[in-house]
Amino acid sequence: VYGAADPALTYKVAPALVAGDAFEGALARDAGEDVGTYAIKQGTLALSGNYDLTYAGANLTITKLAVAVTADAQTKVYGAADPALTYKVAPALVGTDAFEGALARDAGADVGTYAIKQGTLALSGNYDLTYAGANLTITKLAVAVTADAQTKVYGAADPVLTYAVAPALVAGDAF
Repeated sequence: VYGAADPALTYKVAPALVAGDAFEGALARDAGEDVGTYAIKQGTLALSGNYDLTYAGANLTITKLAVAVTADAQTKVYGAADPALTYKVAPALVGTDAFEGALARDAGADVGTYAIKQGTLALSGNYDLTYAGANLTITKLAVAVTADAQTKVYGAADPVLTYAVAPALVAGDAF
């Protein structure tokens, strides 16, 4: 699997060697660490001059590393900026490999639940990425309305009844 150590390069011998004789050296493989197929070659594997050695090669295949990305659920209050859309990854990426792109969420600004999606988040071809989404929940903005105290003179018309609002309403919203 991508990022794992190479397995031992092993071989079979037919017919068996004469008692006391042994191979020297080792097999080798073509260089490369990315997903793909690499030839296993004879390398330095050798026998004494008493043998006529014929070598049949094989391949080492490096497969994709399965990585699971799980979005973190998020919450914000109506009118506030979106929080960062974060996620957890398992297992860790190899070496200095990193994600490209970012998560995205369904559009909307009103109170409700919006799906957090994979968006453009991606990895190189060395990975098999699976994604588990979550939701961004927009909650109601708590607004306090406080009536302003008023006075009037007996017989006069009622004053305009006014009030103060805290915090301010979101731009474009009105009573």
